Amino acid sequence: MKKKLRYYCGLLALVLVAAIVCDLIHLNYSSSSDKEGEELYFGELPEDFQTTEEIEGGVRTRFKPVCSIDVNVYPRNYPKDYTLLSEVDGQVCRVDMKRVSLCIPADCVMQSKPFIITYAMLIPNLLLYGWLLFIVFQVLRSVSRKEVFVARIAKKLERAGFLLVAIWLWDYVRSFIATQILMQHVNMAYYDIKWFSANFTCLVIGLALMIVSQIILMGKELQEDQELTI
Repeated sequence: MKKKLRYYCGLLALVLVAAIVCDLIHLNYSSSSDKEGEELYFGELPEDFQTTEEIEGGVRTRFKPVCSIDVNVYPRNYPKDYTLLSEVDGQVCRVDMKRVSLCIPADCVMQSKPFIITYAMLIPNLLLYGWLLFIVFQVLRSVSRKEVFVARIAKKLERAGFLLVAIWLWDYVRSFIATQILMQHVNMAYYDIKWFSANFTCLVIGLALMIVSQIILMGKELQEDQELTI
C-alpha cells in the first residue's frame, strides 16, 4: 500500500514537471514544405456547403450539414507582401492561428478516409467515459449512504484514476494517428497540420485520485489497528 502511494506520488511529480516543461517549451511536429497555388481568402461558400433558391421577394439559402474536425496548425512562411491581419479601431495586429476547425459536407464524409478514421477512433473514448461515469454514480450512491472512508470507495477511486490515465493515453495516441492521416490528405494554405497533445489535465486528476485512494486505504488500516489495540 505504501509502495503504491510512493509510486503514484512519483508519477504525479514527473507529470507536473513535464507539464511545466511543455508550457515553457512549445513542442511541434509538422511537415514544413512550400506548396504552390496556396491562398487564404474570404469567399462565398461553395455549392457543396449551401444551396440557394429563388423565392418570392428574394433568395433563400439553405446550409447543408457538415462534419468538422478540430486540428492544431503551425504557420509556415507567409508571402513577403501579405500576411493575415486584424484591425479594430485603428489597432492592427498579425494573426497566427494555432487551432482551426476543418469542415466537410456531411454527405461526403463516407467518401473521406481521414474523417471516417478520425470519427471511428472516438468510440474507445466514449466507452472509457461511459465506464468512468458508471463509477462516479457508484461513488455518489455510496456517499449518499454515508459510506465514505471505506475500502470499496478507495478501490473505485483508484479504478477511476486508472480510467482517466487510460483516457489520456488513448487521446494522445489518437491525436498522433489522426494527425498523420490528416497530414497526408488535408492541406491548409500557409499552415501545416501539426501534432501537439500536451493537455495533462486527465492524467493529473487520474493520478491524484489514485493517491487519494491509497491514503483512504492507509487511514482505514490505521483505524483498524487502533481498534484492535484498544
